[in-house]
Amino acid sequence: MKIREQLKEMFQMQRTLNKSILDEFGEESMTEEKLELAIIDELGELTHELKGDWCWWKKSQAPVNRKRVLEELVDVYHFVMTSEMMRKYSSTDEVIDSILNKYEFSINHFDELEKERLDYLIGDISYSYDKLTVLLQLTKCLQFSFDDVYQECLNKNKINYERLKNGY
Repeated sequence: MKIREQLKEMFQMQRTLNKSILDEFGEESMTEEKLELAIIDELGELTHELKGDWCWWKKSQAPVNRKRVLEELVDVYHFVMTSEMMRKYSSTDEVIDSILNKYEFSINHFDELEKERLDYLIGDISYSYDKLTVLLQLTKCLQFSFDDVYQECLNKNKINYERLKNGY
């Protein structure tokens, strides 16, 4: 399956999950402010999971757990996808296609994306208008394949639905 198809499925799963969460909590919608804060929070959790690679002042820092890093990266994907759909005020399949069209170059050239500095990428996601491009670059920087992201997204989706079923 190509990255575009994987992303489309991820967006569709996120749309369904968002609706289920809003229904569960009796909410009509999410605000842009809350979504941006959620992205920043997840980026913080991701950075914390990477601390073993960059924390030079603490000998007791645990080594990086790549599985946990991938889990946190996928959490960032969840909120970035939600943000992209919210910007379009809709999440129909046509809107998802238009989002994917916007990012077509980055999606098609994922394997060629240059490794950027981690600090720049993490900072850029929270204020960039092109969040998905920066997130794809971050994925490459962290040396994950898109298949890794897709599989973890499928896993997290199952976990999130179990939590919803059990009252979060």
